[in-house]
Amino acid sequence: MTRYDPHRIRSGDEPMHARSPLRMRLTMALIGLASAIGGIVFFLTQHATGFVIACAVIGALALIDVVIVARHIRQGPHWQPGRDIPPYRPVEEPEDWQTSRAPLSRRTREQVYLAMMGTCLVLVILAWTVVRLFSPGLAVGMSVVAAFIPPFAVMVANSRGRNW
Repeated sequence: MTRYDPHRIRSGDEPMHARSPLRMRLTMALIGLASAIGGIVFFLTQHATGFVIACAVIGALALIDVVIVARHIRQGPHWQPGRDIPPYRPVEEPEDWQTSRAPLSRRTREQVYLAMMGTCLVLVILAWTVVRLFSPGLAVGMSVVAAFIPPFAVMVANSRGRNW
């Protein structure tokens, strides 16, 4: 698919200011909220205070996302991509922003992405095959660190490069 394919529906100036399908995001946030409430109820019956607090934090984040998404839905078509919604004019970047940052080539972005995702996989595999035998807490900590790597890897891979 080429960049100017008439069948491709743009929802913004991707990837910098992309608009997300809000109904899907609202559904996912509501599922997260329901799961957090279920987790709170379950862990209250098990008297696991730490897990109750973790579920409460996740539930609060999901509730905040529900409120934000509902507000965006009420704001109208600018926030909602669809076949009948034309793309809006991209936000103009200041001139000094483009010159202050040296863009990465596509190959460099791919290599950094693969290194980050490889690190993520190594952390998870080591945590649950070797480290858990000695310290389950450390294995959980390694998994948490590994969970934070993929979003940053995606941001690196989708950053603006020379080929744009």
